[in-house]
Amino acid sequence: MLAILLVCPTNSRLSMKVTEDVLKEICSPHEDPPFCLQALKSDPRTPFVDLVGLTNISIHLADVVMNKTFAMIGPLVNQTADPKLKVQYDLCYQLYDSNVGVIELAKNAWKAGNYYDVSGLASGCLTDCGDCNDAISITPSSPLSQKNKEVSHYCETMLLVSNRLSGDS
Repeated sequence: MLAILLVCPTNSRLSMKVTEDVLKEICSPHEDPPFCLQALKSDPRTPFVDLVGLTNISIHLADVVMNKTFAMIGPLVNQTADPKLKVQYDLCYQLYDSNVGVIELAKNAWKAGNYYDVSGLASGCLTDCGDCNDAISITPSSPLSQKNKEVSHYCETMLLVSNRLSGDS
């Protein structure tokens, strides 16, 4: 067993349970570190998982909020009378439609052990949230503004966790 750990130190590092200090290290570069910590700790599995499991948790958290927000945007597009706002919501709808697929790709990459791919997909998710934010920024009172920011925070959390797993942090 010791020989395996000496030959594969990366695997031994990945299979260790995530500690409070590791969570703080992962979340420290986040735009909102307390959000990141609270999000990861909100899952009851967190104290018992390694980095691979924590990455799965971060994907799940992003998936849930992404799908809820995507479901919210469709009615906004259809119910908005303002033509400019309708265009903005439609752009966000298209970005979220794409991101729902991105999250599915991230799940598949995680299952296959392609953690660099998870990181790249999380980065794309974050970029799309930024693009949606840019589109709706002229209407700060939009109900989508806060939800998009929340999704962005979850995507950033997924990015930071997957970067740590893939060794990019």
